[in-house]
Amino acid sequence: MAQILEDTRQQQHHGDKHANKHAWWGAHGVEVERRKLDFGDYMRADGTSNIAIDTKRSIEELAGNVGRDHDRFVRELERARESGWRLVVMVEVGRPYKALADVNGWTPYVCRRCRWYKDRACSPHGPDRCRSYRTKPMQGPTLYKMLKTLERKHGAVFEVCPPGKAARRICEILGVAYGE
Repeated sequence: MAQILEDTRQQQHHGDKHANKHAWWGAHGVEVERRKLDFGDYMRADGTSNIAIDTKRSIEELAGNVGRDHDRFVRELERARESGWRLVVMVEVGRPYKALADVNGWTPYVCRRCRWYKDRACSPHGPDRCRSYRTKPMQGPTLYKMLKTLERKHGAVFEVCPPGKAARRICEILGVAYGE
């Protein structure tokens, strides 16, 4: 039976948002073992692959990782690379995102600092400015450039995948056989 390792720090609260992946793996003969991983959320249990997968639930989470938590995120990428691993960051999002380049069209739904919706001006300067910090939230083109730079400098790979296909895609990336 094929086996995947899942990081024990992978979030399991609030109704287990990973339940659909676990159900798919169970139905297709893929065993999942939870263990602390030094980087990423998933990897092959038998050690025949040097690829680890880090999943993100939204473009907003990814933007926070490469923006606000940039130093921590780069340390994780470097830790993987120094250990001889390649980190694939998979963002589980649906339409309109079919490829990484589609991130160029992303705009944050809510300003993360003041929580005003983008269609409501939070300052007299218009909807792009946060009243409390006077900074613009990260936009799609900036995020895309940052992702491409991280790929080039740190060897990471970023991709988008619909949530319903994430379990299958993880198996494909890791080279884990699954039953139809």
